[in-house]
Amino acid sequence: MKETDNGAASRPILWRLSAFYFPLALQGISMALTYPLVGSVVAHGHLGATEYAILAQAQAIMFLVGSVGSGMISTGMIFAKTRKGARNFTVLSISLGLCAIILQTLCCIPPFDQFVFGRLYHLEGELFSLAKKMLLLSIPMNFSFFVRNTGIATLFREKRTDKATFATFFRIGLTWVFSVVFVRMGLVGWKWGLGLTTFAVWVETILLTGLALPYMKRLPAESEDTASIGRQFAFTIPLSLGGMMLCVSGTMIPIFLALTPDPAVARNIHYIAFGILNPLSAAAAKMQSVVIAFPPREQKRGSVFAFAVGIGAMMSIISLLLQLPPIANWYFGGVQNLAQPDIPLAMKAMLLIGVIPLVISAKSYAEGQAAVNMRPNAILSCQIGYLAAQVVVFFAMVQLKPIPGYLMSGCSILAAQLFSLLVIRIAIRANHIADDFGVAHTERNSLHH
Repeated sequence: MKETDNGAASRPILWRLSAFYFPLALQGISMALTYPLVGSVVAHGHLGATEYAILAQAQAIMFLVGSVGSGMISTGMIFAKTRKGARNFTVLSISLGLCAIILQTLCCIPPFDQFVFGRLYHLEGELFSLAKKMLLLSIPMNFSFFVRNTGIATLFREKRTDKATFATFFRIGLTWVFSVVFVRMGLVGWKWGLGLTTFAVWVETILLTGLALPYMKRLPAESEDTASIGRQFAFTIPLSLGGMMLCVSGTMIPIFLALTPDPAVARNIHYIAFGILNPLSAAAAKMQSVVIAFPPREQKRGSVFAFAVGIGAMMSIISLLLQLPPIANWYFGGVQNLAQPDIPLAMKAMLLIGVIPLVISAKSYAEGQAAVNMRPNAILSCQIGYLAAQVVVFFAMVQLKPIPGYLMSGCSILAAQLFSLLVIRIAIRANHIADDFGVAHTERNSLHH
């Protein structure tokens, strides 16, 4: 892919990477960043922080179902380069969205609801009923993610992440304003929080589609290498399976937390701590799209890799701000309504998991290399390794109890991230893909050829 702006192409690589990445990072951060805002509405409901934790569990299932399309953005950046290719991509995305609706509905009706919420999550009575209602009413929000895929992929491919950021800023601002208003007016609880999230997400989806339309209309006519729906589906399957592995690991967390010595405390601390870490990790994970847009072999030696490490380090440092007592007391106690004795525990959990964004940034860099070189199976192997490591480590800790229960989930996720980074690096070498610093060892066609 050629630069769409010759002036931009002549600027230093750090400027171009930053101009592309930071709006993209905000795009990734936004979904997770709005969770603490919505959490302030939900956590002030009649069940307090537990109500927010139950909503997080229900939406973990939603994201697991939605992960059938988790590889679609990368697929669209690579294949939706002609009008027919974009149409095929849109048809594929909407079709996967309809499949997600069916799967999500099935999870809410007998006998599947008993398996999901009863056997897996160990929920009973009011919590069982709440989780099921939350998941069912999350269907409109989940479908919006499939509708927006074409717009996002188009803007990313055209390196117009600034336009995508405009829609994201609008959604964040909308969520912030209404969350403050809702809390002050006493409109709290999961229904108000979920309704606010769904409304804001659909507003963003409409804006993204409108902003992408001019670029979609300028796509070239069909060519001989136009990617069919089948070809795009075949490419996205390993990426989506990898995304499903990550989501499966997320849905398993509540199962493991229920086995810890003090499950209520462990559950509350986990979801509140990761409510901060997830936005930072989401930003770090956007390095995969950076590598697709700026293949390292076409850039100054080492520049993209150094940028990835710098971004990961910056995100990890931000998480350390919650080690400052005034900030910790304000966020954990004031915003998230965590009990005062549990605030020091949440600070320890944040200290343990603070390095995760750095690991994710390095891993996403390698995943981008694999995608550009048409090796989606390397990404799949990485995610399989992540899930396997998380299960093994968590089970070992639950049995041996070497650390307090509220640290077990963070420790297992950190160990899984490190192991999956090792797996993707081995896969990169095994597939003879360009090394860390972009020296090409393969002549395979990439996105930019």
